[in-house]
Amino acid sequence: MFDEKLKKAEGFILLQNNLMNAVFVKQATPVGDVEALTRYYKSQQTLSELFNEQMGWV
Repeated sequence: MFDEKLKKAEGFILLQNNLMNAVFVKQATPVGDVEALTRYYKSQQTLSELFNEQMGWV
């Protein structure tokens, strides 16, 4: 049980790193700082909700 949750957590950490790189480093379309932060935080919120659901914390 713990190992399964640990693997899920590791997967979400990788997703967070990829999200940060996609938004701030490798922008497909250049956007302003405010738009980049808005996209990041919206995506982060969704990722957080999915993580909590997968971990059984919701």
